[in-house]
This record gives sequence, structure tokens and C-alpha cells, in this order.
Amino acid sequence: MHLHFERNVNTKCDCTILSLSWMGKVPDDIPEDEGWKLNRTNYYQEGWLATGNIRGIVGVTFTTSHCRKNMDYPLRTNYNLRGHRSDVILVKWNEPYQKLASCDSSGIIFVWIKYEGRWSIELINDRNTPVTHFSWSHDGRMALICYQDGFVLVGSVAGQRYWSSMLNLESTITCGIWTPDDQQVYFGTTQGQIIVMDVHGAMVSQVQLCSDVGITSMAWSCEKYI
Repeated sequence: MHLHFERNVNTKCDCTILSLSWMGKVPDDIPEDEGWKLNRTNYYQEGWLATGNIRGIVGVTFTTSHCRKNMDYPLRTNYNLRGHRSDVILVKWNEPYQKLASCDSSGIIFVWIKYEGRWSIELINDRNTPVTHFSWSHDGRMALICYQDGFVLVGSVAGQRYWSSMLNLESTITCGIWTPDDQQVYFGTTQGQIIVMDVHGAMVSQVQLCSDVGITSMAWSCEKYI
């Protein structure tokens, strides 16, 4: 691994960045019989970096690890997506569907889609409650939203609600994550608890890890998604 700090004004941002998310460029055609499988040798070489900042702007920038001068770059390599009216605290890519979710401090969620070279808002979700976490399932078909008041929601990539539940907890849900098979969701809380629910919204188990230390984030180490 090589780390390089580039001293270039073009790589700087004029305000504070609150969230980052990177998406690799997917193949043009994905065989239906093989499903969503990627080859890191020819896949994770270029892609798009999304940023959310305190000015309510979502930035989308093309990135590549290639050094070839004759490389075919996109016609446009940088976008500033506007629509939020408060700090953009979360940005999350949906790789299989090439969509981008962004959430601001007021709880408004936008789902962006690129069409004919321009990014536009496809879906809007506004429950008028701050969002603590947003996560796409690995196959890209479902979205998990966690709210500050304990309300959790699972919907489809097209915006349909599958199920929702109000978790009456003495703590706040800080993060949510899908299991590698997308059949369960795990929630972490400010009181060090992990809550497990299945894909249909039924409670599976609750595990107390540490009562005085909150869980801030979770991630799976799975060969399929490394």
C-alpha cells in the first residue's frame, strides 16, 4: 500500500466534509445467473467519491488509480449536487444500482440517480426526525434507515416501505448494518447494545457488549465484500 499526499489546490475543499463514500465503477453487463459478483483485479481501479459537507452540498468526483495519459476519462469528472438546506451528514453509495443516498441534519434523505450525464433526485424521504444512520443492503435492493427517536425502517431501492418498527430503548441507535446474506440487520446503541432483527422486522436477539461505552460503527469482514 502506498500513501501519497498531493499538494494541489484542486484537491482541497473550501468547507468541512462530514461524510465520505466511495463506489467502484461496475461492469456494463452483469450476468443474471452469476448474480452480483465482482473481480477486484479489473473492478476496483476507478470509481466515484461522494462527499457531504456543512454547506449542504453533495460532491461527486471521479477517481482512478491508473497513471496512463491516454486513459478514457468521463466527459465530466466533478459534480456538485444541490438540494439540501442543512449540513449533509451522511452519503452512501448503492453500487449495484449506481445510486447515491444523502442525508442532512434535519433528517431529509435524497436518493440521486445519474441519467444522460446529469445527477437528479429520484426519491425524497422526510420524516422530520434526525437520522442517525443509513445503509444499503449488499445486493442494493433494500435500504435501512435509523432515526434518533428509535424508529427504524427498511424499504426497497424503489422507495417502497417493507417494514418499520419503533424500538423503545433507553438509548439511541447509532448505527445499523446488514449481514453478508442480507437476511438480518444489526443495530448498535449508545449503551453498548447490539439488537438483531430479521429481514421481515422480527426481533431475533439483544446482546449487551458494554454498558458504559457506546457503539459508534459496525462493519463485516466477509470475503465476498472485501
